[in-house]
Amino acid sequence: MQKIMTHIKQKNFLWLAALAIVVAATLALCACDKDGKRQAMSPIYDLNMQYDPAAHLISARQEVLFELPEDADCAVFHINANAFSDDNDVIDISAVKIDRKTVDFEIYGKNKTLLKIPCETSGIVDVCFEFCVRLPFENARLGYGENCAALNCFYPSLAVFDGEWRDDAYENIGDPFFCECSDFYVTLTLDSDLEVAASGEIVCSLPFEKDGKSLKTVEICAEKIRDLGIVVGNFFSVSQTLSIEGEDVDVSYFYLSDEAPLETLERAASAIETFSQTFGPYPYPSFCFAEVPLDGAGGMEYGAFATISPSSREYFLDAVTHEIAHQWWYGAVGNDQNNSAWMDEGLSEFCTYFYYRVTGDDESFSRAIRDIFLSYNDFLSVMRPVGFNAEMQRPLNSYLSNGEYVAVNYQKGALLFDHLYNLVGEKKFVAALGEYFRANKFAVATPSSLAAAFKTQGFDVSAIITSWINNKDK
Repeated sequence: MQKIMTHIKQKNFLWLAALAIVVAATLALCACDKDGKRQAMSPIYDLNMQYDPAAHLISARQEVLFELPEDADCAVFHINANAFSDDNDVIDISAVKIDRKTVDFEIYGKNKTLLKIPCETSGIVDVCFEFCVRLPFENARLGYGENCAALNCFYPSLAVFDGEWRDDAYENIGDPFFCECSDFYVTLTLDSDLEVAASGEIVCSLPFEKDGKSLKTVEICAEKIRDLGIVVGNFFSVSQTLSIEGEDVDVSYFYLSDEAPLETLERAASAIETFSQTFGPYPYPSFCFAEVPLDGAGGMEYGAFATISPSSREYFLDAVTHEIAHQWWYGAVGNDQNNSAWMDEGLSEFCTYFYYRVTGDDESFSRAIRDIFLSYNDFLSVMRPVGFNAEMQRPLNSYLSNGEYVAVNYQKGALLFDHLYNLVGEKKFVAALGEYFRANKFAVATPSSLAAAFKTQGFDVSAIITSWINNKDK
């Protein structure tokens, strides 16, 4: 697939995207896992979308090609856009088709964030959605503000099937996203003066005039990612190209008000290089991130993309490091964020500060771990009398507050990885995480997967992990 996509700049994008779908489907149907069992093909998304900034409206046609499991008689999609309005009416789906034939569909679940389509036969299914999304006015994953708009969570996203469809509802606490890796081919039309920051690579940008307006069409290719991220706005940008194990990685930073953008870009480049050398090479040909206001959050990770909210300089740079760590832990190595959020958040939080240790700043690493320990224990002592639950392996809807979620998954999660680090020593800790990355790249890991990686280094930590994640009081 990579060889095909390197020629996109010289050829018609849509024709090659169609060819890529055929090739990907053929290859996926023949692919086998290490036990010789055929793997299901990864979903493929073809999105043709227009964004009208005056109306704050996305109009889109989306095709999804995927393999329906033999024991499924329907397909389930997340339509998370509806979670961004009290009326649950952000997305308006005008038509759903399977193999070009119009079918009925059901919208259901909390906040109307799930969609079910009956399917008559198993095998390769081609589902087409026609829909509009009206952006809310808010600084969130999906919404618009004064200088930019976040076009995330707007599209129907295929649910994970693990014996049955995982139709977890969208929760306002945490990151309620559990996705398989997919390939995205996007054609976005918008005003010519808007900059686009997105997952994957912008392979073509073509200006044109229509009805007296200056517009452009931007074509995006993002492969093997779990979710698509896009923001548009009046951005400035800086970029550089890294060499990671002989492969070019393009790093782009889009910003609104950052007074030291080159320093920010350098932190991103340094984090990518450091984690590549420590855990395994960065898994994508590019990384893009954008300075975007996010109410109540420091940043948000997407596939090969992240948004970072303005804050104090030190916190801002640490947020950049944290979201880049997510490209290893969530992006490449997936996990069930609805029930095991500690696996990516705890490890990414630990890596945010382990970055200092690897780059020679032992004092900052030690201070950060100490601060996490003190902050977590302060929270524990205050909240325990009112029934604080420190159990880590539990669903998002069981958390009483965002503070509890952060304490359990970020702080206690980071302390678990620090405990493993001190138990096995730095050399074997790094080797274990390198094996964890290698063995679970572009797959979905479980706590057992994590324990198995440490076992390759001679340490059976399964009982330790189980004790930490199931302990309600610690």
